[in-house]
Amino acid sequence: MEEEIAKKYALKIKKLPQSQLEIAVAIPTEEFDAARAEAIRHIGADVEFPGFRKGHVPESILVTKVGETAILEEMAEIAISRVYPEIIRAEKLDVLGRPDVRITKIARGNPLEFTLTTAVFPEFTLPDYKKIAGKTARTTDDVLVSDDEVEKAVEQIRSMRAKNETAPSDEKMSAPPPPLDDAYVKTLGDFAGVEDFKVKLRENMQREKERAAKDKRRVAIIDAVLAKTMIELPEVIVLQELLRMKDEFAHDVKQMGLSMADYLKAIKKTEEEMEKEWRPTAEKRAKTQLVVGKIAESEHLGPDEETVKKEVAALKRRYPDAPDDRALGYVHMLLTNEKVFELLESQEA
Repeated sequence: MEEEIAKKYALKIKKLPQSQLEIAVAIPTEEFDAARAEAIRHIGADVEFPGFRKGHVPESILVTKVGETAILEEMAEIAISRVYPEIIRAEKLDVLGRPDVRITKIARGNPLEFTLTTAVFPEFTLPDYKKIAGKTARTTDDVLVSDDEVEKAVEQIRSMRAKNETAPSDEKMSAPPPPLDDAYVKTLGDFAGVEDFKVKLRENMQREKERAAKDKRRVAIIDAVLAKTMIELPEVIVLQELLRMKDEFAHDVKQMGLSMADYLKAIKKTEEEMEKEWRPTAEKRAKTQLVVGKIAESEHLGPDEETVKKEVAALKRRYPDAPDDRALGYVHMLLTNEKVFELLESQEA
């Protein structure tokens, strides 16, 4: 099948930078001419001419009215739309986005010749990610919360209380912050008293410290894997990641009660300048997702259906306007990523 299609359309495939392909194609004369009847119907459907019903103008009059070039261009669009999927299937190409089409020869009674330039899913080889993950130095950060750290947090809370309760005229006198008492901590949450507050404060600080250490360890692991992975990123993937980052940021800005336009005006930057600053991050995020996705595929990792449904429902409660397909894709990606990182973190040196 592959050889038949390649021969039939005289395919010539050339690799380009950034995971792109240039495909030279020649559609045989009889196949190109076979698209003429459909092209006439498409164009004629909207053409009106005295003495004829709309959509029933004879071909000879239609050609005079719209021109042979317009009909040939419509024929080319029809023929290419038929042939392109055949080429993709036969050559087993994992294409991304719409191709750029450049017609190089078009004339009635001749083959239609054109080139397709399309981005394809990047091919790359994973390094020994298990070995790299095992050798990546574990963070040596102390994940235990000390008494001093708890006391510093308490002092910050006392200072905030003093600022909230002190009259403007008293600020100049630098009044000392009041001590925490049972009555005050009960206004901060479900606490029995000061000691209960300090215990729960320490527990919360401990969880936050462990989370930060975990994130740092995961960044170190993926950075080490990325350093050993060569990927030519298609521009379309980078642009998709930039769009995702922009959507996320616009949501955060909206939560602050601002529009994106107001925010950009406040920081005195254009959207293009902001995207330029974000681009390195977008490229890294795209590479990371490609690598993590390929590891998941290699290890047959993925979330179970029930967990996905549960998390999608939770996400939709927070973001009811999120399209179902995007919510599903996002949740599936997050849960799969978690399984991949759990695998990498479990590797021994």
